[in-house]
Amino acid sequence: MSPPPVWSRRNRLPGDDGNPPLAPGSQVQAGKHSVAAGGDVGAVITGDSNAITHVYVVPSAAQSGSDEPVTRPVSACHPLDLEVHHAIRLAPTEAILPVYVPREHDAHLQRIVDAARGGRSQLCVLVGESSTGKTRACWEAIQVLAAEEWRLWHPFDPTRADAALAGLASVGPRTVVWLNEAQHYLAHAQVGEQIAAALRTLLADTRRAPILVLGTLWPVHRDQLTSLPSSGEDPHAQSRPLLAGRQVHVPDAFTDGDLVAVRSAARLDGRLAQALAGAADRRITQFLAGVPALLERYEHAGPAARAVLNAAVDARRLGCGVDLPVSFLEEAATGYLPGSVFESLDDDWLQQALVYAERPVHGDARLLQRARRAPGNTPVDSCFRLADYMEQHGRRTRRDLCPPASFWNAALHHLPGPADVFALATAAEARWRLRYSRLLAERARALSRQEPALPVEGQSYASDWPDESDIWPADHPTCRALADLAFAAAETDDYEQAATLALEAASCCQPDALADIALQHERAGLTAEASDLAHHAAANGAAYCLGRLAMMREEADLYEHAEHYARAAAEYGLTGTLAELAVRREAAGNKERALDLWEVAAEFGHPEALANIARLQHEAYDTDGAARTAREALDRGDAHPFHRHRIEPLWEKLWPHGIEPDGSPSPSTPTA
Repeated sequence: MSPPPVWSRRNRLPGDDGNPPLAPGSQVQAGKHSVAAGGDVGAVITGDSNAITHVYVVPSAAQSGSDEPVTRPVSACHPLDLEVHHAIRLAPTEAILPVYVPREHDAHLQRIVDAARGGRSQLCVLVGESSTGKTRACWEAIQVLAAEEWRLWHPFDPTRADAALAGLASVGPRTVVWLNEAQHYLAHAQVGEQIAAALRTLLADTRRAPILVLGTLWPVHRDQLTSLPSSGEDPHAQSRPLLAGRQVHVPDAFTDGDLVAVRSAARLDGRLAQALAGAADRRITQFLAGVPALLERYEHAGPAARAVLNAAVDARRLGCGVDLPVSFLEEAATGYLPGSVFESLDDDWLQQALVYAERPVHGDARLLQRARRAPGNTPVDSCFRLADYMEQHGRRTRRDLCPPASFWNAALHHLPGPADVFALATAAEARWRLRYSRLLAERARALSRQEPALPVEGQSYASDWPDESDIWPADHPTCRALADLAFAAAETDDYEQAATLALEAASCCQPDALADIALQHERAGLTAEASDLAHHAAANGAAYCLGRLAMMREEADLYEHAEHYARAAAEYGLTGTLAELAVRREAAGNKERALDLWEVAAEFGHPEALANIARLQHEAYDTDGAARTAREALDRGDAHPFHRHRIEPLWEKLWPHGIEPDGSPSPSTPTA
């Protein structure tokens, strides 16, 4: 019988009360000469995000009735089974994976693994874009555990979320919990927060230590899990403290020093030599994963194959799971083809399209991969998985497009899971396709009645967790001390020393301290220094500092400066300050400047920007332009409640019953 789960509360350092926690989305990256990497300020403590001081026992929903998770010795694991990307292969005799070249993030990850080997449970999530080497880095890091008889658990059957929720309460000591693409666990609409809570319980349970939890995330998913809600319920109240201070950034490109190591390793592996010659912008791992060939194959796909691929991309970006039934892809794809083109296709057009998409390039990289099922699990319909780089590429290139009617009808007819169907119902509502939203929601409820174990539509769960305000973020005490010294220096007006200390603290895990010092410089009239420090804070994970600096300049009537820093914050994905300035300009009677700012906010993806542009166009009697902008907003999925800058969206006036996928008004009487 497994021990009862526990929850831990870490003591704060003396004098720490009231200091802000790490910013949501902060990233940990130890610089070469930083304290976290062995600097000379005090005793360096690295990777110890889970030190226990007080332990409280609470019940866990995941514990009762859970089965022992199926683990394997680390020495018996295969990298491809753990979803390490296939690499290009120049010859059949080459090793499956190319020679590995460690980088800076590997050193930080290895310190975390060493802490786990020393008996302290650890969690680390590598954050980077697709095909940057996150999963491979995790694979390399755990090889040292093979000789120490550690085991590995990769929860994925019957689904990732279900397996994790059922098994986390039973994970035993010396186990690696492998959460590749952690958004499938933590961002799950129904049980993501339960999984995050169970992970926190696992990490805090000294009787099951040591545990090593490794995960990977794209930045877009990290931002989703760590961003504070503007208002209303907090959908990620458990995930945010779980991830705080436990992220390692994996860069897209190799540094000069990295390339020196690659050139040396290229003497042993021709694939590295080819990557050096062919990779654009030093993106070595992307080249090795076959990304250029995948993109080329996608661009040269015939009409049918392109239609199938676009349907798969749209399904994933609108919230469907990784396994896409072939029957869904078949019906959905028909609407992506002009009628004359579809009529001219061969009878076996779908088979031809799938053969094209499945054909490997540069080894085993494929646009679509046939999903493998666990033994004994006989699917009703075969499924395919989209290459994750193509998903990421499609999220960018198809962001402004609404899928055709065939896509929504295919979802109604062929998607078997209520979670997928409800995700598309939500996506349809966000695009003001109200008729399809209603039909899909009804279908999701019907499917959920067939699968009562899977809740649908925002079902909440009772929680006995203590107040989150009692939880101190996991960080490095030495860096916390550096931040305190920086604050003390600022209090004595020694701003130069304060900046030096805060910069050092930010290079490890205290970007908030640097943000605070930057704003203190601004209040002291050291505006040039404040600007420089704010940009450094943003680069280290505290981009909100730029927005606050913008508002300080705004209050000082430095309007151009304010707009400059608001735009700088938007480049980090924080568009709220641009929106606030647009509202202020309009309130001051400067609608022309407000429109300009909303247009900049729209470029950076602010979800209310296009709606406000449409409103201002309508008020200026540009009726046709306003309608076009409103449709553009809806195609992007911007029809949601406006929390911060509340207006009545124009589309509610123009199309009160919603619109169809082609943009035409929906009838007043709902039809099936």
